[in-house]
Amino acid sequence: MFQIVALSDSAVKIAPANLGKSTLEAVTQELESLYVDKVLAECGGLCVTLYEITNISGGAVLSGEGCVCFEVEFKLVLFKPFTGEVLEGKLESSDEHGAHVSIGFFDDVFIPPSNMQDPSEWDEDEKAWIWDYNGERIKLEVGEKVRFRVVGSRFPDSPKTAEELASLTADSGAKANGSFAPMLVVGDLNADGLGMCSWWEEVVE
Repeated sequence: MFQIVALSDSAVKIAPANLGKSTLEAVTQELESLYVDKVLAECGGLCVTLYEITNISGGAVLSGEGCVCFEVEFKLVLFKPFTGEVLEGKLESSDEHGAHVSIGFFDDVFIPPSNMQDPSEWDEDEKAWIWDYNGERIKLEVGEKVRFRVVGSRFPDSPKTAEELASLTADSGAKANGSFAPMLVVGDLNADGLGMCSWWEEVVE
């Protein structure tokens, strides 16, 4: 689920207000503001923390800016789930287009209708996905813990206008609250042991 990646940045700028700090402290602060909690599509994941700084060089003063520019080599910890990995989270919402799951620090897990337990259908009256398990109707409950298998990750292009944002679908980055998800993890519930955790706890009991 987490991976360490090595990167370099040849233009880490330290503002004049931070020049009183040690170089390591100032560079650490700047790297955290640039990368932590940011989706790095080129690396295939979400940065959750700065792991370590391995080298700092340079230190040229930028004319007209007063900033000092460093070349920095560093490592980041990324949330980068692999295909087939099984994770658990909370079902945040669902509609006829699928279901949205949060794993706490990451809210953009999407389960499309084709990846629900088979056979399942959307019940408009109950506003829930219903799994037909040997004739028994089992509801996928919002707010409950679910277990899903990772199918893959997507990094949709960011919409440039309000019209483009409004035209997005859940599987192309549209979030339930109307905002945009720059990283989308697609999940699958269609296997034994997947879906609501309580379903399988009851079976074990």
